[in-house]
Amino acid sequence: MKLPKIDLKELKKAKRENFKERLDFIDKYADWMKKSKNKKWSSQQARIID
Repeated sequence: MKLPKIDLKELKKAKRENFKERLDFIDKYADWMKKSKNKKWSSQQARIID
């Protein structure tokens, strides 16, 4: 069985981009939580948890 050739530089680049996107999402979500009423964001969190 022949294994595919893996470009480690591309994997590292994708990992960095993914990490940056996740941090950007967290920042945007935190900003939204700060601007929204507690009842609104807490009800959305409850839907995710259930």
